[in-house]
Amino acid sequence: MAEYTNQEIMEIMSSNAEKINSNVLKEERIANEIEQVITQLEYKIVELKTMQIEPDLSYLNSFYKERTEENIERLNSRLKVPKLSLYIWLSSFAMLIISFGVLFFVYSKASETKALTQKEYKEQLLKNNVIMSKENAELLKDMDLWFKSDPQSTQKFIHWRHNQK
Repeated sequence: MAEYTNQEIMEIMSSNAEKINSNVLKEERIANEIEQVITQLEYKIVELKTMQIEPDLSYLNSFYKERTEENIERLNSRLKVPKLSLYIWLSSFAMLIISFGVLFFVYSKASETKALTQKEYKEQLLKNNVIMSKENAELLKDMDLWFKSDPQSTQKFIHWRHNQK
């Protein structure tokens, strides 16, 4: 190992002391800057805690205002049709008249169809001798009265009828 003189050792020690001193000063300066930044941050945190943040809704409000005005204009333009209420009343009255006409037509056709069906049914029953005509009904009534008044003729008729079969 090399041997150093006292003066060389002193120079080395002084240079090292200066380096250490400069490092200590740098560290103190950095510590002071850090403390300042910390205080500034604490101040900003307190300021942010007390600050009320309100969103800027002006764009949204203007958008809705424009849309509302457009909708109102569109509705008003539809309502500005001349005599719109008159057209609505006339069309509803016309529909009412047409519906009554259709109902009357259907009712009259239904009653005609019913009468025609009943007439055809009655003719079919008369044809098959299921029911009697008015003339035959009156004749039967007269025969019944005559048989009730003369019981001997009733017996003769029953006997004659039995022989016919």
